[in-house]
Amino acid sequence: MAIDFELGRKILAAVNASRNLDVKTLDADILPHPDGKDIFVLRSNMKFPISRAQTEKVLEKFDIPRSVIADVKCDDGILRFTYDTLHRLGLYLIPYLSYGILNGGMATSYCDVKNNSKFNQELFALAEADFGKLAQLCKGQPKGITPAYINPDGSPGYDFIELKMRSVLRHIQQSQALTGKPASEYQHAVFQMTSYNTDDKLTARYKEYKNSPILKDLIVQTGVDVTEPESAIQPLIPAFTPTTAGYPLAFFKDKEGNYYALPGGHGQNFIVLRDIYKKLLASGKKFVYLGNVDNIGFTITPVELAVLALTGRQATFDFSFNTPVYVKGGILIREKNGRLTCGDIGRAVSVEFVRKNEEDGIPILFNCATGLFNLEYLVENLDRIIENLPIRLSNQNKDIGQYSQAEQITWEVIGLLDSLIIFAVEKYERFIASKLLMDNMLASDLECCRSYLASHEDTDFVRAVRSVQKGLVWNLKSQYGLELKDGRWTTSN
Repeated sequence: MAIDFELGRKILAAVNASRNLDVKTLDADILPHPDGKDIFVLRSNMKFPISRAQTEKVLEKFDIPRSVIADVKCDDGILRFTYDTLHRLGLYLIPYLSYGILNGGMATSYCDVKNNSKFNQELFALAEADFGKLAQLCKGQPKGITPAYINPDGSPGYDFIELKMRSVLRHIQQSQALTGKPASEYQHAVFQMTSYNTDDKLTARYKEYKNSPILKDLIVQTGVDVTEPESAIQPLIPAFTPTTAGYPLAFFKDKEGNYYALPGGHGQNFIVLRDIYKKLLASGKKFVYLGNVDNIGFTITPVELAVLALTGRQATFDFSFNTPVYVKGGILIREKNGRLTCGDIGRAVSVEFVRKNEEDGIPILFNCATGLFNLEYLVENLDRIIENLPIRLSNQNKDIGQYSQAEQITWEVIGLLDSLIIFAVEKYERFIASKLLMDNMLASDLECCRSYLASHEDTDFVRAVRSVQKGLVWNLKSQYGLELKDGRWTTSN
């Protein structure tokens, strides 16, 4: 096991110096809602105003013909972009974009029986036989190269990363058709962060993707091979002694005297991918997407790309409106100092504060774990972000012993920015995350789950499941360009 003790010592010193274990309660002022200034609802009838002068500067910077805005309405020097005109502008910006995948670890907890059964034991009992068969496909594999869905005929669907690569290629193809730009303008289209546990298996699977039925033709047509992404390996850092044992903390050792190591959270991407971010900027990229591997809804959205370019903001992030069964996680707040940030309910934001706002009819926006960054700003501020992104400790009690784990959360970067845009999105289009294999099975509408869902139709749980199922179908059709044939999702050609 490769353990980065040098990085571990730096983190340990910071933890011992601050002795700040938990997320501090944020000085929340309000739960913000769409205001047409910092927060926009991403929908087909949206309107986005911006000055013609600013727009023309952007067109010149990115070598985009002025004909792109010929049919955009203009009143007193203000252009009124629609969803469609923003989408078209975004396609012109695809050559300047790289799509970043935060790979999860191995699919261990994902297909663990205890984790999957405890949220609904009655449902799990009905699905247990099918669950066991599907779990065998996932065990011992990085989560990103396990099936992202199950076909109606019961066969495994395409992998999470395989789908993401197809989405990127489809956007490149659409951009090339519009701009006429050569393949050389679209290189470095994908990058990723892996781990020591997953890197070799991911690399081996990507070689197989070159002949994937949903990728190989697009690779030839676009001239862009996304199966060879820019890549960096996240180091493992030592676990620490539990905080209950008192300070100062030290490196944890098991009963045999061996060090135990874990990844330090996806927030470490700013350290791990530092050189890749700089390389991408030097190659001509100006924007980077960043999102989790297991979110089927994490795809390129040209409208967001267009808005970020037009405004010159530092980043955009996706948040979704509250749903009846989504009562925990990170939510958008505005602190009393006016800064937008993301805080977890119950840890950073009190449950009482959230409940009061709900009772007052204030909409709650939940983090969808998708960010689009201005790469010039990101590279210039990497050191500051790395220095200030909080380190969070959690105490663990496992078979190996009691220890504390240090992690950094990517989306806490929101609180470090002072010029950003939030998109309020449709949760079941942009955030379909398979945290458990049972999530995947329910989203895929497997027959083994149908009797339970049918008998509990008038519940918040089943209503949410039905929305996820619709969202999966929408993504497979609209975002990934697949169609259902003989019980399987496949390409139309």
